[in-house]
Amino acid sequence: MWLQLPREIQQTILAKQLRFYVIDANRVAQEQGMGGRINRIMQTCFFAISGILSRQDAVEKIKDSIRKTYGKRGATVVAQNIAAVDDALDHLYEVSLLGLTASSRTERRAPVSPNAPEFVRDILGPMIAGDGDRLPVSALPVDGSYPTGTARWEKRNIALEIPLWEPDICIQCGKCALVCRTP
Repeated sequence: MWLQLPREIQQTILAKQLRFYVIDANRVAQEQGMGGRINRIMQTCFFAISGILSRQDAVEKIKDSIRKTYGKRGATVVAQNIAAVDDALDHLYEVSLLGLTASSRTERRAPVSPNAPEFVRDILGPMIAGDGDRLPVSALPVDGSYPTGTARWEKRNIALEIPLWEPDICIQCGKCALVCRTP
């Protein structure tokens, strides 16, 4: 996992002596029959790592919340969510940073394409990168409106599965994202 991180992120983790954890929450959710629903899995990890509550108290409160929230949907849904909470802790790993260096050849990607319009590069780019607080108020449109067509530059391309069109079986139903096979 360490080598997949951009060098800038590696340097920050090492300089601040952060604790670094990983989990494949999508895999845990898939194994528990929850599809891509990872919210409870990530919530469990957050409380397990943060120390806000003891791990045992946090897990029990999360499970109580699951029973209350999903109880009307049936025992199967409750059981899936509770199993995902338990499985999350089994798949949460701390990465040891001993002896690691910022050796990645990967650089952090720009938040938006350099081919994007000026407004997207200068205003939305810093916002997407989490640096929106550094923008002066004067940089924003006076009336609060954005130019049209900016959303296409904000796409992050983070889908886990991409449907593939299979022309020999296509009946032009328009539901490609639901039924066509994924790689």
